[in-house]
Amino acid sequence: MRQRQKAAPSPGQAVLAELARWGMDDYVERLAAYPAPVREEVLRQAAVIWPVSYALCHNFLDQVEKGLSCLPLPRLGEWVNATLDVYEKEGLQQAVRFMAEVESNFLCRLRGENGLALTQAGGRLLPYLRALAGHDLALAPAATPWTDGETIFLPPEITLFRDNAANFLAYKLLATLQWGLLAHGTFAARLATQSRLVRELAGRYGRSRRSGPFPADFCALFPEPELAFSLFGLVETLRISSLLTGQLPGLMRDSSVVREQLHRLRPDLARLAGKERLLEALGQWLLDRRLKGELPPAERKIFHQATGLLAPLATQGGAVESSLALVAALYRLVEQLPGQFESVADLPLIGALKPAAVQATRQRRRRELKQQFIQALGAILPPEIAGKPAPAREEAGPAAPAAPVGEEGLAMLIPPGQDPAEQSPAEPQEQGELQYLVIGGREFQLPENLQNLAREIRRDLGRIPQRYISAAVGLAGSGPAAGPGPGGGEGEAITGRLVYDEWDYRRAGYRKNWCQLVEKELAPVKGNFVENTLAGYRGQLQQLRRQFEMMRLQQRYLKRQREGDEIDLDAVIEALADARAGSAPSEKLFIRLDRDERNIAAVFLVDMSSSTEGWVGTAIKEALVLMCEALEVLGDRYAIYGFSGMRRQRAEFYHIKHLSERYNAEVRGRIAAINPREYTRMGPPIRHVTRLLADTEARVRLLITLSDGKPEDYDDYKGDYAIEDTRHALIEAKAAGIHPFCITIDREAQAYIPHMYGAVNYCFIDDVKRLPLRMPGIYRSLTT
Repeated sequence: MRQRQKAAPSPGQAVLAELARWGMDDYVERLAAYPAPVREEVLRQAAVIWPVSYALCHNFLDQVEKGLSCLPLPRLGEWVNATLDVYEKEGLQQAVRFMAEVESNFLCRLRGENGLALTQAGGRLLPYLRALAGHDLALAPAATPWTDGETIFLPPEITLFRDNAANFLAYKLLATLQWGLLAHGTFAARLATQSRLVRELAGRYGRSRRSGPFPADFCALFPEPELAFSLFGLVETLRISSLLTGQLPGLMRDSSVVREQLHRLRPDLARLAGKERLLEALGQWLLDRRLKGELPPAERKIFHQATGLLAPLATQGGAVESSLALVAALYRLVEQLPGQFESVADLPLIGALKPAAVQATRQRRRRELKQQFIQALGAILPPEIAGKPAPAREEAGPAAPAAPVGEEGLAMLIPPGQDPAEQSPAEPQEQGELQYLVIGGREFQLPENLQNLAREIRRDLGRIPQRYISAAVGLAGSGPAAGPGPGGGEGEAITGRLVYDEWDYRRAGYRKNWCQLVEKELAPVKGNFVENTLAGYRGQLQQLRRQFEMMRLQQRYLKRQREGDEIDLDAVIEALADARAGSAPSEKLFIRLDRDERNIAAVFLVDMSSSTEGWVGTAIKEALVLMCEALEVLGDRYAIYGFSGMRRQRAEFYHIKHLSERYNAEVRGRIAAINPREYTRMGPPIRHVTRLLADTEARVRLLITLSDGKPEDYDDYKGDYAIEDTRHALIEAKAAGIHPFCITIDREAQAYIPHMYGAVNYCFIDDVKRLPLRMPGIYRSLTT
């Protein structure tokens, strides 16, 4: 008699065993007192939290009785998922607080009674902001709105309205105003351009200008800098609102209800006095052109004078420099009131201005851009530019003389359509997009990533500093094109960052914005790999080309047509039989040859993890070369990308060939440059390719993954967790109308691949050496 295999413990039982092992008998006793269905559900949810945070799991077991008192048992999982969302975005303390206040934080929200949380609004708000700005911005919670130039901080929850659509409109207005401060230069003015006003203020108040970020340096010219700073904030609120009314009239019109509601929440003027009361009155006037209470006669007179100064700005907008004279005029009015000014806690609509934080972000970003620009430019310059000997190359001609670069303008960045001879050495970088570099009379085309860097630097500094170019010339010849090929990470220019969710099967929900994907350019290498591959597979390649030529137009015979190329014998016999039987014969008696043009877009996603080293990586590269040669005959659109990375903060996505890119020597060089990197986190690259293909018009859209093993990363991304996330990413691809297929050489693939891809959506190749010849045949079967 066979011995029955012992069943593995459930996740809930495993948590119970852990609690007992750590001597937490009070938890065990408390759980034992629950009815069996309740105990099982509580343990199931505890098993979801346990791998994420032991401390949070203990807190859950402390709070679960309170949760069960106001939540039906089926809602317990929703409460846990909402808590984990807070934990991942705001940390343990906020998650503990959220769980402790289950009634107000969760149950009321389910009933729609407690407003809209930033975590709920962020999914819609963040894409809107990034589209508005044209670059990445982040969202984060804070008690009052403000921005550091990179992140927009908004209240963690808005409860202005019972209707969450109106609460979202409030979030949208507040976020747009913060973007407006950045877009329209609130923190970017320079006092040097206002020397006349600075001299007038210095003569009037006897205070010298202090160093510091704008507008703090401007406000330091006044006896009460906090008063000047608050006035500047009010003026900027009006200026930005005016400009946004012209840019986004629909939003500004619809958000009048938000302004009215915010106006109701402002304090009554009777509770304030002196300068604070007058500034509050001006803030209320900015919101709704009405006041909550009355002003004394002397203050009412100053208020009307101030609003008379502000009224033109409400319709004219203007640059930030125009606000400075207005702040000085308002200050002269308000300083007539007695008493010392105590700063207002927050300004209407824009909350708080923090120029020091904006300056810190700008300086950090400036350093990053400088380093990226110098390294990227140095990578494309030949070594002879810096006076270094050129590397030996078969095609190399005589070395050009080194060109000195200094502040005299011997190196120039030239806008498109301009003759270098017409460029002034004294002003080498003015208007227009920068497309190529001239050093000592030699031109160097700037790749797109360098043009983007140059554009951002000029937007910040107004020009490309000559020292950047000089430093890049000093690095000339350091790029990957000068050596035998890139190693681990050399010559890869980061072109952008994207954030993707990750599926956690234990909680049956997404971990929001959990993985950062970094797009990288894989630098091409020069060598004989592609030529050797084509020579080694010459006979097979000719056969492949003939087969793919026959596939160029799909042909099919359509029977029973009213007209066509041939007679349909079966249809004629049936028509004769019908006629003799007294029935009306069919007129569809022909066969028509129908030719359909192919409309296919395919992406080959290549595993570049460290396990592909050796024969595996070589076979994958050879297969890609043969595939490209065959597809060039067929004419299908195709792209090739590689993926690797380490941990969720760095999923790397390597560009080898875009869909719209021609197959040329550079693409061949990138295929040759494919080499093993780090780990295999498959979810983020699959989701990124899904996004790319979803925006592509094609009758058939294919995602073909080439991998030698199952998904795995250095952190906890392994086992069931990694497999389920990859499976969910593939489900998302299918939902977007994309057909995923996997070609794997993992000998254990049968254990997990069918679960991820489906029973007929993968192919296992037991001999890696057969991959180059099998892959074109697989593609042919998928597209015919």
